[in-house]
Amino acid sequence: MEPSRDLDGFLRVLHQVDAFPRTPEEWWERARSAEPSAFRRYLIGEVEGAIIAIGALLDSDLIANAVTARLVVDEAHRGRGRGRAMAEALDALLGERDPAPILVNVRVRDDDSDGRAWAERRGFRFHSHAIRSRLDLATFDPGAHLAVVDRARAAGYAFEPPDDGDRLYALYAELIRDVPDQFDPMSRDAFRRQVDLRRDMARLVALHASGWAGLALLSPAGPDGAFNDFTGVRPEHRGHGVATALKVLIAEEATRAGRSWIETVNHAHNGPMLAVNRALGYRRVAGNVFLHRP
Repeated sequence: MEPSRDLDGFLRVLHQVDAFPRTPEEWWERARSAEPSAFRRYLIGEVEGAIIAIGALLDSDLIANAVTARLVVDEAHRGRGRGRAMAEALDALLGERDPAPILVNVRVRDDDSDGRAWAERRGFRFHSHAIRSRLDLATFDPGAHLAVVDRARAAGYAFEPPDDGDRLYALYAELIRDVPDQFDPMSRDAFRRQVDLRRDMARLVALHASGWAGLALLSPAGPDGAFNDFTGVRPEHRGHGVATALKVLIAEEATRAGRSWIETVNHAHNGPMLAVNRALGYRRVAGNVFLHRP
């Protein structure tokens, strides 16, 4: 793909199954925030000058030495071997990565049984199921949840922006290893590019006499939205309303910044966090199945 020429067509096909990135500006922002040495390859498939298929291979920030693959064929051109041809082209590009990845993972909508079967025929196997939810900030009433925030404060918790990037990364790395997905954290350098150097990212930590108890990270998405990059609380601090407090306070910050919605993704088995989201007013907008192939 030549982005200056092909990006609109690339996104048009991608958006048939996935809304992210929503705009060319979001795509460019993701490209700018990637590690300079990251493995990133984008392909387009054309018929008579029209883009009818897209493919991408990207280093995973969350899985060590793994590559994430995306492949979409325009709905009007399926069933003709286009996907097979793109898959073969992507497989050939994997040979350019040094070192070779130990894992390739793909994402398929959880209601796309044909897409999942197509991936499974090519050696991919189910790994996890995630739920994407959205909070409409126009109707969100933080006052309805302030009792939980007050309860957390009464239990000795305070909520402030972090003042130590290294300590923030250490807490993030500890917490992300505890999520049901069993992810490894992104590298310190990647975290610094995505968090420390982005002044428009909202960052909040829960402080306690025993140390930092939890964190919330929120980044802008498009002109009017935000994405909940991560919210987590150490196990010994759960049950005091800390996660709810973090989400309420970060949502207030998003509202003050002029954002109208927040989206978040959670493992389908992460019942406690899904319950927190529902109580705050998050509503499911999509589900994705992740499949891995050695």
